[in-house]
Amino acid sequence: MDALLKELPVHQGLARVFTAVGREGFWRALVDTLRLLVPLDNALVALMRPGHVPRLLIDFDAKGSADEQEELADYRAGMYLLDPFYQAACAGIADGLHSLESVAPDQFQHSEYYLSYFSTVVGGDELQFMVNVDGAVLGLSLGRSVRFSLEEQGRLICVRDWVLAAMRRHLDLLPLEGPVTEPPAGDLATLLDRFDARLTLREIETARLILQGFSSKAIAQQLGISPETVKVHRRNVYHKLNVNGHGELFALVLQPR
Repeated sequence: MDALLKELPVHQGLARVFTAVGREGFWRALVDTLRLLVPLDNALVALMRPGHVPRLLIDFDAKGSADEQEELADYRAGMYLLDPFYQAACAGIADGLHSLESVAPDQFQHSEYYLSYFSTVVGGDELQFMVNVDGAVLGLSLGRSVRFSLEEQGRLICVRDWVLAAMRRHLDLLPLEGPVTEPPAGDLATLLDRFDARLTLREIETARLILQGFSSKAIAQQLGISPETVKVHRRNVYHKLNVNGHGELFALVLQPR
């Protein structure tokens, strides 16, 4: 009986979620209920489609900072190209609850994107409930400053099926208004090409993977070449773009000017 009483707020939250399906308050009710299971610093709902700027549907930021809109503008301006969840959505991902660790490159937490952007805007860790819908992926991002423990991930896995079902049903009852996704946008190769540095295709691919947070070993595996060849491509990229390393490459290509 004590266990049931302890879980009563969660059951009450579930009732609010199911009542709100197909209504404007659905995402708030869902996020508030998930917060009863695990502490969260922020949550964001986005629709992601390959070759398009993600459409940010609703944002719940515990910080409530004045910089929030500017940070989201930076994301839509190009930072999303380095988002592991966006990359996973573009590559094809199954419906489910996905962790940052499961989709991120091996050196993601050492990348300039993580250090200068992700860790500030999202935090130290992120989980996403992801649902495929009409050629796009709807993601409910849950972020916070400290890592989600295995126990906390287990709690969310226990509610995964009904969360995904509620997300699908909500879209059925309350379809998105306006265009399904934002207008087409360039990719990292397009951004690199604008510098007229005469980068080869392999050098562009290497630069893209460096920016995403792949190590030389992982880049070699991705491209089917040796780590030594990757180092040659890396040196050529830095030389042609006149930068001294990963941080300067990131600033040159993606930081707003």
